[in-house]
Amino acid sequence: MFRTLSVTTTCLSTALLLSACSEPTPPETPAPVPEMTGTPVAETTSVFALSATGMEFHGPSEIPSGWTTFEFINESDMAHFGVVQRLPEGVTTLQQSQEVGPVFQAGFELLSQGNIDAALAEFGNLPAWYGDMISLGGPGLVSGHTSTSATVYLEPGNYTIECYVKTGGVFHSYSPDPNELTMLFPFTVTAEESGAVEPEADVTLTLSADGLALTSGSFTTGEQTVRVDFADQTVYENFVGHDVHMVSMDGSTDLATLEAWMDWRTPVGLETPSPATFIGGLNEMPAGEHGYFTVTLEPGHYVLISETPEASAKGLLLEIDVE
Repeated sequence: MFRTLSVTTTCLSTALLLSACSEPTPPETPAPVPEMTGTPVAETTSVFALSATGMEFHGPSEIPSGWTTFEFINESDMAHFGVVQRLPEGVTTLQQSQEVGPVFQAGFELLSQGNIDAALAEFGNLPAWYGDMISLGGPGLVSGHTSTSATVYLEPGNYTIECYVKTGGVFHSYSPDPNELTMLFPFTVTAEESGAVEPEADVTLTLSADGLALTSGSFTTGEQTVRVDFADQTVYENFVGHDVHMVSMDGSTDLATLEAWMDWRTPVGLETPSPATFIGGLNEMPAGEHGYFTVTLEPGHYVLISETPEASAKGLLLEIDVE
């Protein structure tokens, strides 16, 4: 559970969770939105058809290596994302569910009670291999009955797709049954190469510890393929590195509520229902890597935001207007 960036858990000091006890006003359920679709798939694209129904992922168990486009259809009524994680050698997705999910669930419940010291002690129970998991992008947050796509390069290995949005205070990737998986989906990338070509971008974003910047192109109406360059990477107070998610803003969406919702440590953080309409994005990747996501835009106001505590103070929130 949760995205890691090839760091040891000892690097996560007691700075973790200092703001976790604040509890913002619970958001209202957003109005239904029409389905948005990603870019049509070319013959030179290797497609991973991913869908979510309720709290389950569906997709292929094996794909070739190379550039891979995750065409993600969220058929549920709640927001989901699909972070792609490469597992350490010898570690299985079921092992991830059994050894990581319960630690985060118990730690979050302690945080909700205001017991930060006990929560920190609980996070110390994460397995030694946890810091060797590597996050390699995947489709960002997308609201219910909406679709998007994300493209990343995958080397051979064993992988998990995870969503840890919460419902009723329970992470979607946490399973109370140690022998069953919830929103943790295992798949294998084989040594066979797909031959798929890298996408061409309309817009380029650069993510770093200094913030989120639009470094090439401009957002316009219609289908937009967005390249995301990870100039560097770090692990923030919530165990998560910087990433980017795109939100279609309307008059009922409050920016402060949205920003608070992106922090899972609070009782309403990443809690169903989401306070805004998410249309896609790209989950975190290591420093020096890059990936793509595709969205379809109409004229309006949009926000690009990272799943980072106090994203605006870190420069990881960017407002844009599309005419």
